[in-house]
Amino acid sequence: MEKKVKIIISTIFQNGGEATRALEMAKIIRKHQPNDYRAEIIFLSHSSPFEKIAREEGFEVCTIEPKAKFANFHDDFKTRFGELIGDYDVAKEYLESEIAIYKRLKPDIVLHGFYPIAGIAKRMVTPHIPSIAFLPLPLTENYLDEIKAFPDELPMARLPKWLQKFVIKSIPRKMMLKNPALRHSVIAQAAFDLGWDKSQPLRGTFDMLRSENYLINDFPFFYKKENYEGNFLFTGAIYSETISKENNDPEIIKWLLADNKRKKVFCTLGTSGDKHHLIEVIKVFNEGEGKQWSAIILSPPAICDLEEAKKYVKNSNVYITNQFVNAKEINEKADVVICHGGQGTLQTAITSGTPLVGIATQPEQQINLEHLSEFGMAERISYWNWKATYIRKKVSKILSHTTYKEKAETLNKLSQTIPTKQLIGERVWDIIKNLSL
Repeated sequence: MEKKVKIIISTIFQNGGEATRALEMAKIIRKHQPNDYRAEIIFLSHSSPFEKIAREEGFEVCTIEPKAKFANFHDDFKTRFGELIGDYDVAKEYLESEIAIYKRLKPDIVLHGFYPIAGIAKRMVTPHIPSIAFLPLPLTENYLDEIKAFPDELPMARLPKWLQKFVIKSIPRKMMLKNPALRHSVIAQAAFDLGWDKSQPLRGTFDMLRSENYLINDFPFFYKKENYEGNFLFTGAIYSETISKENNDPEIIKWLLADNKRKKVFCTLGTSGDKHHLIEVIKVFNEGEGKQWSAIILSPPAICDLEEAKKYVKNSNVYITNQFVNAKEINEKADVVICHGGQGTLQTAITSGTPLVGIATQPEQQINLEHLSEFGMAERISYWNWKATYIRKKVSKILSHTTYKEKAETLNKLSQTIPTKQLIGERVWDIIKNLSL
């Protein structure tokens, strides 16, 4: 007899990286579904351009209140340093809505991304809802042993790297847990006021994302795996090819097929950057050596209006678009990628064997970029140095030293040894089979 299982996937569905990662997770779960099971997979959304894509892929989408008012989720959340949601009323409304939909839909299991609202709400519903957290990093207390640098937002980040490592190693664990980048006190207060059991800690990121099972969508060789329990599975790279199957824009096709001597640069800051970051990237190609390069630059509507972005272009070999593209195909042709530290973006570059220059727009992105910088395939630029002249200098350095490309290709080969989809599919269904359905 066929067993039915209702799966809710909850994440920040307005965010490109989170949404595409969630879509890929859903496709993997569906593909590995055993013959005697039938999964009903439901995405939760507060309105997002990715809803259409999810439905086209055959998944159900439940749009809940409050509806997003802005293209960039940071504006809806009123995000500030250490507070994913910086406004109490917003945090409370999102949490109330999440709890209500869990009670109404009664899922058998919840899969959630880097989204404290989901991580908290699932534990405020009775009966208990089992869960799997799919995260870009192994976000638990032991992860503190992996941190080697201060977040760019803190003054200590301006110290030399060797000194930052020394200082961090000398900080007691209890003090590390008080890191302001981890606190999310606004969300915590909303949870307490809605009835969170205060006997259970809710000190910050680690507590809020607590789960019975973790799928860490990163490469195991970046971490001290022995520090993590068996409920942590390092899956390798997961990024979605759902968004654009092929590039049919004539300008992009021309760039892909060009056989001239110009170096190709692909620039993508995702939806987590800001207008200033994007404008500085455009200016890279207006002067000096940058005038000899050709570039494709993505200008998401959430970051900058396309026509406004085009006003800064002074190089006829630069093409700016606000459309979804097949980033994998473009990465494979690019000599260098200029990007943010979002995991999907970095992993697309890794699996294309393309070196990169990156900026961290969130604390976890800084860690992602540090991994690649230490490996030797990337240059990370601190946000206070994110200026066209400095970016151009770093791109030139990568183009001038073949070791970056060699390291990128080495990491690509390592990534191919990990059967990511099989690992995820088997682990998720092993967990589901042990549920009392």
